[in-house]
Amino acid sequence: MTKKEQTYKNYIRKQKIIPYLFLTPNLIIFSIFIILPAIIGIYYSFTDMTLFTFDSPNLIGFTNYRTLIHDEDFIAALINTVKLVVVTVPIIFVTSLMIAVLLVQPLRAKGLFRAIYYWPVMISAIVVGIIWQWILAGNFGLFNTTLKALGLDAIDTLINPKFAWWSVVFAIVWSRTGYYMIIFVAALLSIPESLYEAAEMDGANRIQKFFSITYPSLRAARLMVFILVTMEIFKTYPLVVTLTGGGPFDATQFTVQYIYEMAFKSYQVGLASAMSVIMLLIVTVFTALNFFLSRRGEDR
Repeated sequence: MTKKEQTYKNYIRKQKIIPYLFLTPNLIIFSIFIILPAIIGIYYSFTDMTLFTFDSPNLIGFTNYRTLIHDEDFIAALINTVKLVVVTVPIIFVTSLMIAVLLVQPLRAKGLFRAIYYWPVMISAIVVGIIWQWILAGNFGLFNTTLKALGLDAIDTLINPKFAWWSVVFAIVWSRTGYYMIIFVAALLSIPESLYEAAEMDGANRIQKFFSITYPSLRAARLMVFILVTMEIFKTYPLVVTLTGGGPFDATQFTVQYIYEMAFKSYQVGLASAMSVIMLLIVTVFTALNFFLSRRGEDR
């Protein structure tokens, strides 16, 4: 092997190694703060671990999981969470896509509207909960005060379970739509303009162009948004705790809050870990379902 060939092989080897060197810090952080805690949590789910277990916890097999099957509060929180995902994810998806489509049109002050829609994303979930509690709370909230000023009856927005549940949905949609709108805007701007010009030459109207060009071209963005929104809604906690505290009558108590209370108020870390594993499995199923539906749409 000549010196030139050896130099070239060394260069190729370095080019293959360099990307992994850049990824190494993130992989280390991800492993320490995500992978390792997940493995420890799975292990704790098969033990009688508590916050006051200072020695090695005892392995108890699937006892925690059998306990959760008969835990009505956990089942109720799980149903609330799945219902929240099923309702909120489509609303955020459709709303963010519609706003994104409008904001890529040739409008005046387009950048200003994008900033307005994105502004709620920059507010922390706790602050969002406080804002909407101030707006919706009892007789002194801004919403009910306005109704009274108009001569209308006040609505128990945070006391009535149904109104409280929908208040949570509305607050989540308001605070998170802007984030996914930006993802759709970026994807929309990447669609070649020549496709629309060809469709116009064929006499296609706006609706036809949207369903024949725009929507199919957003396949990757749609999948990413669905997965990200689903994972985020499953993890909903700070906003709900601040807005409703899980009430009234546990109508807005979701799984993450119940896991927190089980671990840090009831001190049952083993049970809480088992709940977390169940949540992980459910999120995995939802993610796999999204991939399956996306692949099925692509095959068609």
